[in-house]
Amino acid sequence: MTTTAPALLTTHGEIDLSARSFWALPAAERDAAFTVLRRENPVPWSRPVESDLLPPELNTKGFWSLTKHEDIRAASRNAEVFSSADGVIMESFAPELTELVQSFIAMDAPRHTQLRGITMDAFKPKNMRTLEGWIQGHARDLIDEIADLGEGDFAVLVSKVLPARIFRSMFGMPDGEMGDRTVEACQRLLAFTDPETCGDKTGLEILAEAMTEIHQTAAEIVPQRRANPGNDLMTWLALAEFDGKRMTDDEIGAFLVMVGVAANDTTRHASAQAIHLFSQNPDQRKLLVEDVPGRIDGAVEEILRCSHPLNHMRRTATQDTVVRGQEIKAGDNVVLWYCSGNRDEDVFEDPFRFDIERSPNPHITFGGGGPHYCLGAALARTTLKSLLSEVYTRIPDIHASEPDFLIGNFSNGIKRLPATWTPESAWR
Repeated sequence: MTTTAPALLTTHGEIDLSARSFWALPAAERDAAFTVLRRENPVPWSRPVESDLLPPELNTKGFWSLTKHEDIRAASRNAEVFSSADGVIMESFAPELTELVQSFIAMDAPRHTQLRGITMDAFKPKNMRTLEGWIQGHARDLIDEIADLGEGDFAVLVSKVLPARIFRSMFGMPDGEMGDRTVEACQRLLAFTDPETCGDKTGLEILAEAMTEIHQTAAEIVPQRRANPGNDLMTWLALAEFDGKRMTDDEIGAFLVMVGVAANDTTRHASAQAIHLFSQNPDQRKLLVEDVPGRIDGAVEEILRCSHPLNHMRRTATQDTVVRGQEIKAGDNVVLWYCSGNRDEDVFEDPFRFDIERSPNPHITFGGGGPHYCLGAALARTTLKSLLSEVYTRIPDIHASEPDFLIGNFSNGIKRLPATWTPESAWR
């Protein structure tokens, strides 16, 4: 359906959310632009995004933006009007490809309800306790390995390694080539905007290759788990039921892609962002170190608010609607900018201040609620809490220099983060 929105070259004034150059700007400049939008044009229209996944002739849809916390929450909770079925990233693909890459986050009821119900059965309390034990053990072991080094690239030594180890434990990935290949594919999934990762390939080629490799892994492992159940998430998914139905092999493969992103990309970047935030705010690091057990939960929530590992999710309007006086037509794309909602002055006092004692802290990093609220939110919190408790108890003076940020409109990531710290043995 053709939108009636104006054919603008930019989003608002000189702000162009569709431009690659906008997402290459320093974070402070992007935050300042969203501040202008929240104040002057909170539901702006943008031209089609400069895409790394679609050629221009197929990339013809512009989009509306929701920049206010209240509007993002409302849209998140109204799946009947703001649908996920056409996909949750900027670009629209064929339904078959959308499902293979985005699993049930790109579905609406009733199918979304059914598949989410099956996965909730897999994440029952007994299984969650097992996962939490793995997370805590891996965090402790990894800091054992790096604590006496005194320096290194935290993003490479820790942020990239810990989620990979947790992911392999969760899914019972065997040691060797298959597990290595699968983890590496997961870590490429959201890097399709990064020239360093893409090399001479297109973003779509990077995404398709990574997705194919992960589905191949699922195709090998799922039949084995059905025949010989183990104590891992792949087994739990293969055997889980909701209303008497189980996931198909393809559905488990798509779920593995989705969890691969969450485990190996979003949590990975949040942990690097945490070290960067504390390095930039030594008063807050001192506050945490004084009472890690008492302040770690608040610290995790503020890290999630400030780091927002994903900048946005997309929805598609299923009917004509109005947001803040702006008419949105059925079929229009609508982007929920979590990076803007988490800085909304109407919700957060002094929103650009990093404050681990901020309360309340109703951030929308995991979505604004509703049926698509992030299924992995508890695991992400547990991973950050376990890792940062180890770090700021054992190498508390860790300090990072300037990060090398991933460039892109979807993932808010750090590729490299050189850091120094006093070796743990020197504290004893």
